Amino acid sequence: HTCVMDKHCAEATCDWMAKKLVGVMRDHPIMTSKGVEAKLRKYGVKPSKMQIFRAKNKALNEIEGTHAESYSKLPSYAELLRNNNPNSICKIHYDRPNLLIEPKFLRIFISFRAQKLGFLEGCRPFVGFDGCFLKGPFGGVLLTAVALDANNSIFSIAFAVTECENKDTWRWFFYYFQEFFGPLDNNIPLTFMSDRQKGLNLAYEEIFPDATGRHFCRHICSNFKFQFPGILLRSFFWKAAKSYDVVGYNEAMASIKDINIAAWRYLDKISRSS
Repeated sequence: HTCVMDKHCAEATCDWMAKKLVGVMRDHPIMTSKGVEAKLRKYGVKPSKMQIFRAKNKALNEIEGTHAESYSKLPSYAELLRNNNPNSICKIHYDRPNLLIEPKFLRIFISFRAQKLGFLEGCRPFVGFDGCFLKGPFGGVLLTAVALDANNSIFSIAFAVTECENKDTWRWFFYYFQEFFGPLDNNIPLTFMSDRQKGLNLAYEEIFPDATGRHFCRHICSNFKFQFPGILLRSFFWKAAKSYDVVGYNEAMASIKDINIAAWRYLDKISRSS
């Protein structure tokens, strides 16, 4: 692609500009567009916003490699992980209908030995699961599992990158989650928390039929305040959600019942179903 410059630079390509940026962006990988523009102006170039965007991306690709190159290195990464982090897990799933077709990456599941030990030895048997969309040319979804440590802080225990978020991908995730973490102490009840995403719940109910299910209060509150608006109701909702004992919970729910009995019935039904 040829970028048309002003009279001080008759002609320059995005590749040429990218080469000028590589050196400085190795030391400053999060360099802003204004910083890129200032750097290029030293060479008498006055690039447009699109030219800055293209040159910056080309420079980053030169330094970090492209997404496509990174995906092709996943098998090597998995091998290095197993060799340098013994007793960790890294599973890659490909789509390859037959041997004549190049395999297509679909999913990867990773959990390190330190994460497993940290969960089994220092966390509560309470695990939260969620997914979020990934930005980039290939998209995908990041699936995560986190627990609560002794300081009531979030502790990451496993993650996966999949093509989408549905029952099939979550079932795949839980299969290797169970394989890696193994059977837990039967005397300690295992509790899973999710955002009420149907595929997620159905998946872990198949793999962990004895686990107790709970739901993210933030998602429940979003639906609750839509149907029953009001700061006071929302305040008592969070008071009930954050109660550490039955007495505090019942007091908050009683306050909601006094304000709006329909709102109380709504929350009572959800709490019983959970």
